[in-house]
Amino acid sequence: MKPKLKLDYDSISPITDNKCVLEEANETDNSISYLCMESGYSSHEKLTEGSEYQINFEKALTSLMIECKIIDEDKKAWYPSFMRTPHAMLYIDGKNKEKFVWKVAKIKELIGEERKKYPIPGKENEFHTSKLDVDNAKSYSKNKFPHALDELYTVVKGAYNED
Repeated sequence: MKPKLKLDYDSISPITDNKCVLEEANETDNSISYLCMESGYSSHEKLTEGSEYQINFEKALTSLMIECKIIDEDKKAWYPSFMRTPHAMLYIDGKNKEKFVWKVAKIKELIGEERKKYPIPGKENEFHTSKLDVDNAKSYSKNKFPHALDELYTVVKGAYNED
């Protein structure tokens, strides 16, 4: 099954050497983010290896994401993407950079008494309203990011069609 998404790409990926990178400008700070649509790796113009920006960025990453980091010839750090929508999440999971998979998990609404199983730490009598359904996540091999991305879009599209 081929990925359905067809886009015009902006630049060549340092990971795949193909023209498959989308560049997105942030209008707030005039910076540019990058997403390799073949590998699933992403970067930012300020993610220079050893920079303060990179050090702070990595504080929010899992150890697996940091282990999977790739440094390009311009010393820009690229990491496996993490995408969250109100209905699903795309992320990596695995033991190490050689053996990881892309996963797509739906976000499940928690209702009534079920919410009491998921208290918010540090907030008395407050409970989460949703959880990531990792038990039923779909997995894709690490070289099948476009398929995982299609799955994410399918879940989101289905959720909006239900609304």
